[in-house]
Amino acid sequence: MPLLASASARGAASAAYANVTLESPIMSARVFMPLGRGVTPQDSYYLGSRFEHGSMIGDINFGGDSEVYGHGVWRMPHDPSWPESGVGLASEFGCGDNGSRCPGKGDITNGLLGYEEAKPGEPFLKIGVGALVKGYCPECVGDANLEYKFNSPYQFHRLPVWKVLPSPGPNEITFVSEESLGDYGYRIQKTVRVDGNVLTVRNLLSNSGKKQFTTPWYSHHFFNGDDVPVGPGYGLDLGLSEYALKVPTPQFKQPGLGSWTGDIADYANVTMARDGSISMKMKKPIPEGVRLKADFLDEKTVTLTDGSFTLRAPNGVSVYEKIPELQTQSRNPFIYAYNVYMERGTMSPEPMLLLYLQPGETTVWTQHLKFTGETDPGTLPFLSMIHSKVGQIPSNGFSLGNAFCVFLAACVGVAALSYTRRGVPRRRFEYSSIPDRAPEQESGDVVSVV
Repeated sequence: MPLLASASARGAASAAYANVTLESPIMSARVFMPLGRGVTPQDSYYLGSRFEHGSMIGDINFGGDSEVYGHGVWRMPHDPSWPESGVGLASEFGCGDNGSRCPGKGDITNGLLGYEEAKPGEPFLKIGVGALVKGYCPECVGDANLEYKFNSPYQFHRLPVWKVLPSPGPNEITFVSEESLGDYGYRIQKTVRVDGNVLTVRNLLSNSGKKQFTTPWYSHHFFNGDDVPVGPGYGLDLGLSEYALKVPTPQFKQPGLGSWTGDIADYANVTMARDGSISMKMKKPIPEGVRLKADFLDEKTVTLTDGSFTLRAPNGVSVYEKIPELQTQSRNPFIYAYNVYMERGTMSPEPMLLLYLQPGETTVWTQHLKFTGETDPGTLPFLSMIHSKVGQIPSNGFSLGNAFCVFLAACVGVAALSYTRRGVPRRRFEYSSIPDRAPEQESGDVVSVV
């Protein structure tokens, strides 16, 4: 059972947040713990009413000295209760816009259950967040229509409770959260796992209520490299390989252009390859306060995509993500939209899924992220060179040069084995408190979480 260290002992001037670190010999990922046994509101990195509380996965270290998805340049100073204060792979059920419904055919909810039936002051469910109170948010004041405000902090009707399930190994953790309200209910289970240079997040969503619902879902991808603001050196390739609009230049909409968003062309070169794939390469820094957004899919666009993309940071780390179920599952989920959002603190590809669930039905989808670098620490290319030399030893002779190659190969093998043994994932998750600014020393009691 993973062990968590109490976050009560913290630096005098810094707030700390409960987390576990999943490791492989070449990378690590920090998972900020949602509310549950042993994790209080004071310990929680995220208490907002927008993003799924079990999706705070960031501060990913690759190769020992390079980090991506860090939390140091997004919405600082950090406020756990602010809806936007996510990190890394923070995900949302909904379409990231105001209103209780999302555009499209049929009844597509904005990640909400029971909102339209609820009266002012009554509860409704936000999937992945919990039970909130209708009309109780700062932007709700004075709105006679009580339109849902996706980015305003709603008051909780009750705080959510997440459980940590037993894991088969120290490089994996699983959360579960269940909520019900009247005829509505859901159960969400997330498993986060690190293997080598691959991070997977497996999501299971069940409809535990009596009414069907359809909702979008997306991971925001608060991406940066070593907390360097977005600018030259950042790049993004979108996996829209069967782009339906046969034109030589990328076609996309910029919602809010001239009002709340700037023009992407001012900051990035956007190009299209022959196969229809689209690339973005930053040409100048995004200033503070400038927001950029592009929508690449609409009702006229038909594409077969696994929701893939490749992100590149100035520190040489690249991240390739795909959602395999988009191509292997015939009914659920579907691709709903493919957006890109950028600010000074993030370059965010947002492939959106559409999930349709009848009562009692469960659907599954997996984020599969592969991390690589300019020099991939997960490979030792010189080993193959030595192996090729050893393989050339003739059966009837054994020169000093051959002997040296065998000796060198043996030494490297011992060194590699030693490195691997030192790098095996921890047998327990030391629950280090992670403040905005790390104190010089930390201590805390260790408590078990079940």
